[in-house]
Amino acid sequence: MVFLAVVSKKYPKFAIESYNRAIKTAMAMNVHQLTTTDAALEELKQLDSHVFTNDHFGIVLNGNAVTSHFIREGQIYHVSEPRIIIVLEGSGDISIDLEDYHVEKGTVIMSRGDIILEMKHCPPEVSVVAIVFREEVDIHENIAVNTTPSEFERLLRTIYLAWDEAQLSPFRLETVRHLLLSIVTELQYIHADDERTLTRQPHSRYHELFSQFKQLVSRHCDRERNVPFYADQLHITPHHLSAVIKDASGQSVMWWINRATLQRAKLLLKTSTITASEVADRLNFQTASSFSNFFKRETGMTPMEYRERG
Repeated sequence: MVFLAVVSKKYPKFAIESYNRAIKTAMAMNVHQLTTTDAALEELKQLDSHVFTNDHFGIVLNGNAVTSHFIREGQIYHVSEPRIIIVLEGSGDISIDLEDYHVEKGTVIMSRGDIILEMKHCPPEVSVVAIVFREEVDIHENIAVNTTPSEFERLLRTIYLAWDEAQLSPFRLETVRHLLLSIVTELQYIHADDERTLTRQPHSRYHELFSQFKQLVSRHCDRERNVPFYADQLHITPHHLSAVIKDASGQSVMWWINRATLQRAKLLLKTSTITASEVADRLNFQTASSFSNFFKRETGMTPMEYRERG
């Protein structure tokens, strides 16, 4: 879902056949480090003309990651580069740094680099267009917006224009860069409008605190797992924090902290060869056995059973 897309019938020149064969080649390694470098998009570029990538960015227009086994439902990924995802068809559910999103046609997600992505539900009919930035870009927060039909069409037209420019020789780097950055700016404008609407709604302060809390947990869960720490960071009492999170999400503060910790643990177990004891140390558990007990309580299996499950 993160990289791939089926182009609208309105743009038949971009309608290219599926690239399942190429994706299977790219999935040779069994890790969940989601980056254009590790995904071997240079190799994909040689096999399917609808994938463009260089040292600066990648644009992908065709296909579906789930049916190509590129992204697996229920798995957790570390996403290195900033990216933009535009959903063309279907609907699904993902989590980015603990923020849960239901996506459908017209949903656009823009994420900064170095995030934790959890693919919760992604049926085969979901298709997207994606831009992956391989250089620094001014994206300071993750954004998810449901665009209007006119906004949706305008964003797609800009991406298709960038794709056309990227095919020219010699390569027009600055032209393509400015087109892609204009999409970033447009999404920031759309998001700002949505935020202004949200602040006029009841309980907007609770929503803001909840969002800030999840950002803090995502940033600090590998070292801090106590309620007073997060309450102090938000300048409220632990009791008030507990009440806000329960009211906003229906879950406790510790439920969110444990969820973030578990994501990090799964990622370390799947993407490295370090021992469970070393994972426990990285996540600031007092002992390896306390980490193992935590992991089994949350998942029903030991860390090693999870790693060996494949």
